[in-house]
Amino acid sequence: MIPSGALGYLDSSVIARAVLADESHHDSTRDALLAARDRLITWCGARVELASALRAAGAQGRVVDPDDAADWAFASGPRVMLLPGAPDAIVPVATAIATRRPVRALDALHIATALTEGAVVAGDARLIFVTGDNRQADAARAEGLEVLVPA
Repeated sequence: MIPSGALGYLDSSVIARAVLADESHHDSTRDALLAARDRLITWCGARVELASALRAAGAQGRVVDPDDAADWAFASGPRVMLLPGAPDAIVPVATAIATRRPVRALDALHIATALTEGAVVAGDARLIFVTGDNRQADAARAEGLEVLVPA
């Protein structure tokens, strides 16, 4: 999924897909994230989004241990690095994206973080925006990001 030498910016939908065993493409997504270990980044708000998704999954009777899932994503598994999402840097960019594109607020914040802080962390490396949301993927492409929607 993430080529060698590239850095992957993950939307929370991809992290949830890797954590929740009954999600479509779970195994391939989980394996791809493990293969890209230490070359994955996301906005710190993804932890909140993941916690919410796991609570909802648990309420639906899906088997979820939120603590183990978060530990796997951010500590023991692929070790996704959290970007702080400095408001002065990302809010103006996210606002402009939300004005131009039909995206939800959190999706705009992810795209803005990839464009600002993600680009800084990537440096000269290839940065790939990874999402399971087609509308967000379209907006990220329109904003100039290379996008991957795992299948």
